[in-house]
Amino acid sequence: MKKYFFPILTLLAGSLALNAQEAIKVDRVDFKSLRDDWIQMEIELSCTGNPAPDARDRNYVEAIKVKAYLAYERDAKAREYDYYTSEAEIIIMEKGDDNNVYFYLPGLIAERDQLQTDPDFYYVEVSVNGEPQKPQTAAMSSNIPNLDILNSFVSKADSEGADNEHLLMPIYLVSGIDLGRVSDLPAFLRRDVRD
Repeated sequence: MKKYFFPILTLLAGSLALNAQEAIKVDRVDFKSLRDDWIQMEIELSCTGNPAPDARDRNYVEAIKVKAYLAYERDAKAREYDYYTSEAEIIIMEKGDDNNVYFYLPGLIAERDQLQTDPDFYYVEVSVNGEPQKPQTAAMSSNIPNLDILNSFVSKADSEGADNEHLLMPIYLVSGIDLGRVSDLPAFLRRDVRD
């Protein structure tokens, strides 16, 4: 009985580890200042495959939402921040794919509010098929040391960011400017409002 128990336990542990694996990894987040003070946020993603037991094909991950949260300090004494959020949806990625998602903050907003290129806080939330993945270290600024601070930041950005809604834009909504260095774009699902 013991000789059968250990292989079964090993197989079970292996399948649990597979399900715990994140389908989409945030490899890096970078900010650049562009011409006319526009700010570019670049998010590098990689696909590790689909760990879902009911996946149509384990080599493909679909319905990937990437939501960016930014906070720039407005008043240091009062510890007040301006929050910006935006979301893009990737239709599909294949195992081994490396794709980049870009968001842009208009130069006149950066100029008006004297924003530095790098925000004081940022976080990139990734969800697959409506299920948020676990927070990843590479997806957040180094001054977010734990989940409590992360949850507080996301909550404040969601509740206090209404004044700046739609100002941070995904790449496919930006036109008429130099987009900077752009590469490895995924196929986006656009849900623009139609008349």
